[in-house]
Amino acid sequence: MYLEEGYLKIQELSGKKISNIDLINKGSDGQKIMSAIGLKNDSRPLDFFDGDLKTNKHINGKPAETLWISQLQKNLPEFQKGLVFKNSWIYSKIKQFIYLPIDKTNDHIIGNPKIVSENLFPELYKKLEVDFNFISLEIKNCILNKEILHTINGPNKYLQIRTKAGKNKYGQYTPMKIDGFEIKDKYMAFYFKKEFLYEIN
Repeated sequence: MYLEEGYLKIQELSGKKISNIDLINKGSDGQKIMSAIGLKNDSRPLDFFDGDLKTNKHINGKPAETLWISQLQKNLPEFQKGLVFKNSWIYSKIKQFIYLPIDKTNDHIIGNPKIVSENLFPELYKKLEVDFNFISLEIKNCILNKEILHTINGPNKYLQIRTKAGKNKYGQYTPMKIDGFEIKDKYMAFYFKKEFLYEIN
């Protein structure tokens, strides 16, 4: 399914309670939306042929939290070589996506979807590029200097990396390693910060 088709289908769901559109799937709100519009919940890189779906918790009409984009542990070798925004998997995931607020003030009401893309928001994407490249250089320096990775915010405060990890079956976190060095004791991920979400809203 192409993003534009998904957008039109999600528009038809706006204003409805998630519990009223999907009584079978027990996954997250995003997974329920995907099922409702006919998408499979699997491990493909993008939800649509040409973009992604990103749902975000809203309270009283405003973003209530940062928005997860992608884990980064598999891509540490790319950062070591000097990864830039336009060559990254992050750019592939966010160059065009549907942003869908879910109002959790009462009963998980589906909000109005918005298509976010580089074509529609060129100035914001320039700032995203600055943020990504700054974070990428910080990760590279941590790898080269064998320093522990930490939360990093881009200078525009649109992108961030921070911890996103669950414990394994042994009740422990899986560390991130590169070339035998434990760069972080648990997995980390890229997020949109709320400052970016305010801009697209």
